Amino acid sequence: MQNLSAKAKILMGVMVLLGVGILVQVPTTWGHPKYGRFVGILMVSLFAACLRVSLPRITGSMAVNLPFILLALSELSLAEALLITGASTLVQCLWSESKQPNPVKLAFNVSVTLVAAQAAWLAMQATPNPALGLCFGALAYLFLNTVPVAAIITLTENARLLRTWKQITQLTFPYFVLAAGIAGLAKLAAHTFSWYVPLAILPVMFLVQRSFVLYFHAMRSANPRENTYAMAAGAGH
Repeated sequence: MQNLSAKAKILMGVMVLLGVGILVQVPTTWGHPKYGRFVGILMVSLFAACLRVSLPRITGSMAVNLPFILLALSELSLAEALLITGASTLVQCLWSESKQPNPVKLAFNVSVTLVAAQAAWLAMQATPNPALGLCFGALAYLFLNTVPVAAIITLTENARLLRTWKQITQLTFPYFVLAAGIAGLAKLAAHTFSWYVPLAILPVMFLVQRSFVLYFHAMRSANPRENTYAMAAGAGH
């Protein structure tokens, strides 16, 4: 993180402050938790966070926990969903670090996903139709998850923001569409099968992870000289 510019450090500081501000509201929005669903989604999302995919051209990873985050945002209280988002992102970051974790990087990555989750929840609440709400929520999460990462890369590598954002989005958009679809199906089943629905999704997400690993490996093999960004990422934290 030593090579970050002053502007990049300011952006990271702003994101961390926003993340802390969002966490502060957790006690005030706790409400009446659905402990069965909360624990079920939390445990499965933590496990799914370990099923990560290294992204080509970016020093970062994508975990397959997004369907569970979207399901939590649509089925649980905001506080429960934020805790699930933050905890699974932290596990993903710690699991993917091969050396001593960088506290600043951890705080930034967790904060980005918390901001994205807050935006997704607001989009869902503003949409009367649950299906459309889930779609708009997934789009809001995608936008707020990828733009800060693209901005950090831009400030660090002197790249173009729009071009960098488009490259990240092209890699991860199919996954966001799939995650929203799986979360929608799980939401329909959740009212009947309750807390263990996320457990039934986990094998599907394992297959999704294996598919993306093979696909991105083929991309790297086809473009072995492609530039890699030094700062990192993770869409879908």
